[in-house]
Amino acid sequence: MNNINKLITLTSLSLVISACGGGGGGGGGGGNSSASPAVAAITSTADIVAQEGFSFDVGEKISLSMDYTGTTSGALHLYAKAAHVMSNGDVVADPLSRITTVYPTHTDVVELEVNGNWEQIYARWVPMSSSEFEQNWVIKLDQSSNSYHLAF
Repeated sequence: MNNINKLITLTSLSLVISACGGGGGGGGGGGNSSASPAVAAITSTADIVAQEGFSFDVGEKISLSMDYTGTTSGALHLYAKAAHVMSNGDVVADPLSRITTVYPTHTDVVELEVNGNWEQIYARWVPMSSSEFEQNWVIKLDQSSNSYHLAF
């Protein structure tokens, strides 16, 4: 029994030593090259100067007029982002990006300040009656006059 224990111990020891790789090799990049990272000069914020006329204001005023010919009241929701595009091309607006809600039976023009970087906004008409259908529009913000119109 004692011989079996010695055999197992020796076999285990030789396996452990060979599994460890036995040392050697390594990246031997001989020489004394000391890498020094490139450090950009730090500019104090007090030294930063903006161009004349620079502004963080990216807002743009637009006018949206509505020609509502329906008979029931409802709400026109305006959104900044799309959440999904359906297979038929209809765009579903992201409800978390709602800009405002307009009631066309109470007003026919709304003035908005939108981000000048936006290329489009999304409108969704939600009638308060089942006699009318919900409608969706993508309004491209490409008019130099910043005036837009919806007829529904």
